[in-house]
Amino acid sequence: MTRHTLKYNGKNLKDYGLYVSGEGAWNKPAPDITKVIVPGRNGELVTFNNRYENVTITYRCGIVKDFHENFTNLIAWLYSAPGYKKLVDSAHPDVYRMALTESGISPDVKDRLKHGEFEIAFNCKPQTFLESGDAQTTFTSSGTITNPTAFDAMPLIRVYGSGTLTVGGKTITVANNSSYIDIDCDIQDAYRGTTNCNGNITLNSGEFPTLGPGSNSVSKSSGISSVIITPRWWRL
Repeated sequence: MTRHTLKYNGKNLKDYGLYVSGEGAWNKPAPDITKVIVPGRNGELVTFNNRYENVTITYRCGIVKDFHENFTNLIAWLYSAPGYKKLVDSAHPDVYRMALTESGISPDVKDRLKHGEFEIAFNCKPQTFLESGDAQTTFTSSGTITNPTAFDAMPLIRVYGSGTLTVGGKTITVANNSSYIDIDCDIQDAYRGTTNCNGNITLNSGEFPTLGPGSNSVSKSSGISSVIITPRWWRL
């Protein structure tokens, strides 16, 4: 098997003696579309719903030493924390996926539990996130941020102070902010730690900001001292 490694939820699975073949790591998501058949009209009316479906990424794996102990500990780690976790494949070091394990694993065990082979299927969000998209950019005055991909990114925006903020043409008013507020444009929520801050923001444009392909302007009023943007660039 190909000697590359997987990291899941911060743990290198090589620690469990895992050998990985990555042929299934190239799968891509399908677009979510609605098809309508119109009587008397040839073909189908197709509408793109502006989203992509989850994708299954399957790895063929093997453990060639101390199978029983390593496999037991591996399974415990994979299922120890529910929900999406960061999945990093060393064959694609500049990107990562958000993945979860939700299906069973049936190993082919040989030689009295000394070694075995099996498949791990990860249910992944459709985006392949760029590591560079986790880098923060701080604005203390007007500026721009450039999206290197062909897809709209949904940033995490930390705002210090109160006033108006415009990102990518969409304006937000922030009020009664004595310290900071995080505005998560992906889950469409505003918070400070575990405190809900949705009542502190107004979406003047009616939408949360997105960062479109190419250059995006960032501007703020004087009551906001600084803005920190984590862009979350992604591609398919």
